[in-house]
Amino acid sequence: MNTQTRNRIGVILWAGLLPLLLCACGGYAKQLEQGRLQLERGQYEAAAASYGAAIKRKPRRADAYEGRGDVYAALADHVKSYGGEQSAYRRAAIADYKKACELDDSPRRKTALTDYYLRLGDEALLTARDESDPNSAYAYDIANSYYQAALDFDRLNGSAYGRMVCLLLLRDKPEEARELLRKARAVTGDPALTAQLGEVNAQIAALEAQTRRAEALRLLRNAPYYGDPDMCRMSAAQAAAFAKLISDGLNGKFYGFSGYGKPLYEKPVYWDEPYPVIGYGSYETNRGKAILADLSGDGVPYLCLFSTLVGANSFQIYGWAEGGLKLAAGEESWGGHQDGELVELSDGSVVLAETMTGADGAHSGQVFRFRDGGAVVTESWHEAREDGETVVRVTRGGAQATYARAQWEPIPDRVSPQARDLPYASFSDTLSAACPLRDMAEYLNEWAAALSDGAAETAKIPAEYSDRHRMAAAMLHKLFVLDHLSIDADTRLCYVKLIDCNGDGMDELLAAFSGAYRAENGAACQFALYEWKDGELLEHPGGSRFDELRVARDRNGGAKGILGIEREGTLVRYAYAFLNNAEEFQFDATNNRYAIVKRGQSAAIAESEYAVLTGRYETLESLIDFTRPNADRNYERVIASLYNMRG
Repeated sequence: MNTQTRNRIGVILWAGLLPLLLCACGGYAKQLEQGRLQLERGQYEAAAASYGAAIKRKPRRADAYEGRGDVYAALADHVKSYGGEQSAYRRAAIADYKKACELDDSPRRKTALTDYYLRLGDEALLTARDESDPNSAYAYDIANSYYQAALDFDRLNGSAYGRMVCLLLLRDKPEEARELLRKARAVTGDPALTAQLGEVNAQIAALEAQTRRAEALRLLRNAPYYGDPDMCRMSAAQAAAFAKLISDGLNGKFYGFSGYGKPLYEKPVYWDEPYPVIGYGSYETNRGKAILADLSGDGVPYLCLFSTLVGANSFQIYGWAEGGLKLAAGEESWGGHQDGELVELSDGSVVLAETMTGADGAHSGQVFRFRDGGAVVTESWHEAREDGETVVRVTRGGAQATYARAQWEPIPDRVSPQARDLPYASFSDTLSAACPLRDMAEYLNEWAAALSDGAAETAKIPAEYSDRHRMAAAMLHKLFVLDHLSIDADTRLCYVKLIDCNGDGMDELLAAFSGAYRAENGAACQFALYEWKDGELLEHPGGSRFDELRVARDRNGGAKGILGIEREGTLVRYAYAFLNNAEEFQFDATNNRYAIVKRGQSAAIAESEYAVLTGRYETLESLIDFTRPNADRNYERVIASLYNMRG
């Protein structure tokens, strides 16, 4: 037998004899004290033997079990964590702690076991959070088992509940954590759990807000948006207000703004339908497309509405200030007299640069910067003559400066495509991707709903307009144009009437003129019928030189049309117009000649045939007698009827 083997046997014999020697050397109390001292000195095997001897002496006493449990716990801490030996020591420690509690169920004994469970759970949780640790993948489950064991042993232990809540939160289960806290608070009455519940509720609210914002941002990326969407600070209230504004515009609840660029007529307009505006000249515009734009770079976007009928110089911009909408800017271009341009700067902000041309040909202008939901003038300038040279006098920040015309640029820091270094689309690219108003209102409703978890009051987006609505809108527009834009000084719109000539349930529009009106096909006429057909308003010019207009019915076919009558000396002339079908017949008493005119071709007819023709049409209503001055135009009644149709 070699020396190494003899030494190992000696150690084993000594470990077996030690309890007997301790029993012989002293009583139970002395053995406990001996075990405590050995544990403090790190003599774990000897301490375990001392406590074991005490247990043999008095197996119904709890102190020795608890002491030996402390020894096994210490041994578990001093072995390699990946070995099965550590688990064996921990199981042994738990078994001794449990036995101590069985023999003595005092709070102190219970605390020793629950504290050990919690300490083991805490260690496992630390391992779980260390992604570099190879055991982190399953350490959450180990921590959960220890915390659950503590709760199974002591249902009133607030610390165990608190740790389990932390574990659930780390595992992204906030709702389960909140539910556990609610139950724990009811069971234990622990005020610390009440405070923790408040923290968890706040954390859940923050997570929910973060989730809602992430969903809102996902939706926002579908909309044309200038700026960094991740920086967007548009509230649900702002989005809902923008959507309501668009809804009102689509529903004809918008009156425009005063001054240049206001609608021609004092009636509400529909944003996505043409309406004329006035200034130095008149033209048609609308508000048919939209973008959201962070013009000031502060994350609070403006709603920018642009025309689909004219260039980019017909727009309105709405901001958000003090919890409400604000018209920040509106622009119309007046044939070179005024020009407004939205310019992207190198820092990502956008300014409005206006240029005006005076009667003397001199230029002036101002620059608006967008901030706090509005637009403020930060610079103004005008050209002047000084010592025979054209100079530019600039006011900026309250200070004035003079520049040579060739050396001055109103917007020196405008961004160029080559120099642009921003992580989102340029303003011009965003504008080119502008969407229809209904789409923008839908995006805004989705943002408001997502951000508020459905609590925001979303705007009702009107459906696509009915055929009758579009007919009424087209007729309204035609009337406004005829009354203001298209007729020269010698001709005016003197009478209008709605009449269903063909019996299809859709009215035709009669417009009568004093003087010769030049129709779309170039013909000069004194009245025209406008028919809504296949989504278009078609013009059918009637005859000219009438003294009176009547609504008449063809006795043969029953169709209604317009009958014009002219009495000039001995000549009596009739013309009947039914949309695209018209005929004219006349009697010349001087020459005793009867004739019929169709498609510009005149042919003689007999007196009997003339009598048949004049008796063919039954007068239903007399409309206007051109020989009587100041006749009622019927204009306002027709306008009101068309608005009712459209609304």
